[in-house]
Amino acid sequence: MERKKPVGVEIFDRIAHRYDSISRFLSLGIIPRWQKELVKGLEKPGKVLDLACGTGDAGALLLKRAENVVGLDYSLLMLKVAKEKYPEMLFVRGDALNTPFPDKTFDTVIVSLGLRHFENPEGGLSEIRRVLKDGGEARILEVSIPKNPVLKFFFLQFLKRVMLPLGKLRSKADVTKHLYETIVNFPHYEELLKLAESVGFKGGSYRPLMFGMATIYTLKG
Repeated sequence: MERKKPVGVEIFDRIAHRYDSISRFLSLGIIPRWQKELVKGLEKPGKVLDLACGTGDAGALLLKRAENVVGLDYSLLMLKVAKEKYPEMLFVRGDALNTPFPDKTFDTVIVSLGLRHFENPEGGLSEIRRVLKDGGEARILEVSIPKNPVLKFFFLQFLKRVMLPLGKLRSKADVTKHLYETIVNFPHYEELLKLAESVGFKGGSYRPLMFGMATIYTLKG
């Protein structure tokens, strides 16, 4: 018997056909720019895994540069949308914590705004390390909380008082509540790098975007 879907997957199943418009609305159209930053500098990414690929936008940015790109997501409805958008890309349904790929399959793994939705981020990092070749690179884009106390205060107030109410106009309340809680509870910055090293990565760095409202993590296999 198939295990119960994680709550995040159930939510994304419900909004799959509206996900792109909702994400653009809630991010004020910024996410595509963040995703371009995520893949910046990956000129020869080799075999690429776009983990928790959603509707496929991040992985598609590497189609012309990579040997091949595989997108994996648990939500069949999100994958259906992705396949309609990028028919030339290979998509696989699977659990990000237990992917169907052999050890050391990919040269590059990218995760765009997905890691915080995993039931166990540490387990997700461990699985990324397992399928990543030695010497490979993982890139992770996540919404983050600014370190500056003043910016942190205003950013959290913005999430609570602007994004949550706006989100309720476009989707059910539990969707935006889930998004807010995953941002607040995520292991940001040095904490994420420590988790990555604990599961076998050989080092890493992070680069804040927009004063820390998002962060790109680079992890070395």
